Amino acid sequence: MRHEKYSEELKDLAIPYNVATLTYEAPELNVNYWIVDDFFCHRDAITITNRCLNKEKKRWKLGSPYTNELWPGMRAAKALKKAELEKIEAWIKSKINKDKIWVVETDELIVDSNTAILVGEKEGKARPHVDNRKLCKYGAVLYLSQNPTQESGTSFYRLKYANCAAGGNLVQDPYVNLVDALHTHALPADAWYVDHSIENKFNRLILFKGNMVHSASGYFGTEKRDKRLAITFFWMTD
Repeated sequence: MRHEKYSEELKDLAIPYNVATLTYEAPELNVNYWIVDDFFCHRDAITITNRCLNKEKKRWKLGSPYTNELWPGMRAAKALKKAELEKIEAWIKSKINKDKIWVVETDELIVDSNTAILVGEKEGKARPHVDNRKLCKYGAVLYLSQNPTQESGTSFYRLKYANCAAGGNLVQDPYVNLVDALHTHALPADAWYVDHSIENKFNRLILFKGNMVHSASGYFGTEKRDKRLAITFFWMTD
């Protein structure tokens, strides 16, 4: 489904009494999300794209609708080489003013960071969520489709109540995800407003706070080389 866009006309609607709430933080460029275009030189971006698409079939893990996984399409690990990843990490550190970032790894859990995600129009839809606060403080996406459709970038959302009042968009301590914060295992598909959307552009890198409700805006394509291709990253910081 396509989520309704938030409008200032809704600002006077009161949030219902005695319901779970989220704090609201307006998406603001260079404050809680960042964008850089043409991150790699064009030739290198093409090389990265082809490397991802040409990965052997056995390197890809299948998600929904092919398995019972919640995530859509297919994904493959180790999308970027060491020098490419270090270039991205240096940019991330400069934007958030941190000297150290890392990917959480334990014996029980591997976070799918630096992972190519390939999803077609019939394989997925926008699914507003936050990244688990124990695993990710900042998320990033590198878009690698050369001819993306409109409304296929990344969107930020805010809660939509039954009376159409607009709520918040942050999961904060002591909660780690939306299930904890809203005390529910599932929300209706229309329980969110689109607050702000970032356009999908080839070789564009975006960074954002992982505890802000977000999602891929949409997907496109039916053939492997025509589907929405992106590399996702998840980092922790002090």
